[in-house]
This record gives sequence, C-alpha cells and structure tokens, in this order.
Amino acid sequence: MRVRHYGLSAETAPIDFFADPDGDWSYEALLEAAGIHPESAPAGVLIGALGEPWRGHPEGAAVVSFAREGAPRLCIVECPMDRRSPRAA
Repeated sequence: MRVRHYGLSAETAPIDFFADPDGDWSYEALLEAAGIHPESAPAGVLIGALGEPWRGHPEGAAVVSFAREGAPRLCIVECPMDRRSPRAA
C-alpha cells in the first residue's frame, strides 16, 4: 500500500464517497493506514475513492477523511490490485 497524508479538508479533492476504492482493502486496513485504531475510530470518519487522478494518485485510490485535533485530514491509500479481500463494514 502506498499511503500519503494531507492536512486538507475533503472539499479540496475529487472524492466520491459513494464509490468503493479500487484494489485489495478492508475498512480496518484503511483506518490503520490513516493512523486510526479501528476500535477507537472517531465519529465523522468517511471513506471514499478519488473520482479522478489527484496530486499523482490514480482515480479509484482510497480516501479516508477525518479530523485530528480539530484539523481536517485526508489520507490517500493506493491499494494493491493483485488480490481481493472481503470488505468489512
């Protein structure tokens, strides 16, 4: 997984929160990539996919949007495509 963190709000990126990210991922793996413990995830965490390429990340890359210490955060996760895992909800 390639992971990149940005101190930006979700409005700054072309995110589709109704789309499933491409690649092999689970809800827990995306939270952990964002630095969030799955069992203590704060309210307001949103997961979506990039609707078009953005800042060198491909369309379909996973996006985790959340706030940390009151500041907006985006975590872009490029998931491997070589295998599929069940998605946890």
